[in-house]
Amino acid sequence: MRPLEISLILLIAAAAFYRLRQRRPLTGVLLMASSLLVLIAHVVFEGAHWQMIPAYAAYGVLFVTAWKKDEGQGRFKRMTPWPALLLAAASVLFSLVLPMFRLPAPTGPYPVGTSILYLKDSSRIEDASPSGGSARELMVQLWYPAQPSHNRLARYREPRETEALSSYQSAILTHSRFDAPVALAGAPFPVVLFNHGWGGRRTNDTFLTEELASHGYVVASIDHTYNARLVEMPDGRIVHGTGANEINDPDSSTAERVKAIWNKELTKWVADQRFVLDRLEAMNRASVSPWTGRLDTKTSGAIGHSFGGAAATALCAEDPRVHAAVNMDGWFFDAIHKRAENQQLLVIDAATNQESVTTGPNATVEEVLDATDSADTEASLRRFGGYLVTVKGTEHDDFTDQPRISPLRAISHRGAVSADRIEAIVRSYVVAFFGKTLRGEKGGVLDAPTSPFAETSVETWPANNERAMASTRF
Repeated sequence: MRPLEISLILLIAAAAFYRLRQRRPLTGVLLMASSLLVLIAHVVFEGAHWQMIPAYAAYGVLFVTAWKKDEGQGRFKRMTPWPALLLAAASVLFSLVLPMFRLPAPTGPYPVGTSILYLKDSSRIEDASPSGGSARELMVQLWYPAQPSHNRLARYREPRETEALSSYQSAILTHSRFDAPVALAGAPFPVVLFNHGWGGRRTNDTFLTEELASHGYVVASIDHTYNARLVEMPDGRIVHGTGANEINDPDSSTAERVKAIWNKELTKWVADQRFVLDRLEAMNRASVSPWTGRLDTKTSGAIGHSFGGAAATALCAEDPRVHAAVNMDGWFFDAIHKRAENQQLLVIDAATNQESVTTGPNATVEEVLDATDSADTEASLRRFGGYLVTVKGTEHDDFTDQPRISPLRAISHRGAVSADRIEAIVRSYVVAFFGKTLRGEKGGVLDAPTSPFAETSVETWPANNERAMASTRF
């Protein structure tokens, strides 16, 4: 819990216990007044959210009963502190299960700015729109190296892009300044396109997008409309995701249908990324723009989680401006077959994906797809080079902000590795990979003889069709 939340709970508890003792009226007044001041400060500086509603109600109970006359109501007044204490305890419980989490601070030399763009691709018709005939629309969030400023800190998620249970996330502040001026030193900055997973959101990996921006990259994270879970358009429309269930539950379908759905959506996402890169290129060339001369779109990279990793790899294969791709724990399908030797690839996988699976007659659809994709991925790495980083003790959602959502694994779906640890691992390898492939820097942790992370194993293949290490394990 945050400082003002803790202070409010403690003051409410103190006021409730004072009410039970019924001594020193001035003390009670001071406790209630202090609670009110802290409550107001909490709402202003930390932001109200549903986990604290019982605590707000607890203060209301104490406030109302404080002015009741003692005549004939002594028993009532003695009983009211208990509901207040229970309500305050409920807020503590809710805040522990779904905390107002903090993202890790970026480690790079630049402050981080963020902006939200609305882009409309009139050259494409939106095939998922229920009305039909409309152009493809995209919401894109940029994270970028910024100049120091006093612009407000950006929210983790916009209020109308949350649901009832996740509404509190619009009160969580990030480390990015909204619409901060773009940094001058070090420009032009390489562009990295980010893709969320199937049914995800553009903010799902803010721990990583902020980190990349602090190291001098402009990250463009795309809400892939009608697949992203919830997107607010500038005119107030809310667009919900309509992605096919077969992707999340392949065993309910067939391998052929899953591949067909996947590859059709993959084509759309590649077009989205190319369009966004085109628009960024135009912004860079504009005579009057805060981005003029600040974007190096010809030295770009792409990254994604799950399905987004396949989209990043497919873009790298089809757009010569994109030189390197990162796939975080995702299948590839057709994306891996289009790869060429000059396209650098980093694959980061959960350890569970490296376990042997069967393709026999009793194999599930997911096992067949996993085995096929693993074989295709290794064949591509052997032929064209790349890196495979496996992180032991992790699960699929560990490569997003999801582990911070709750300490309960049933809610966060995290593995055995702590959120701080997995974020440090992912940040280190991704920053090193883009530094090497887009800036020509040394490989850092990628090429180190020993890894600083005991949980990782690394396999490295050179880009000249000859494997440098049969298997380098740390």
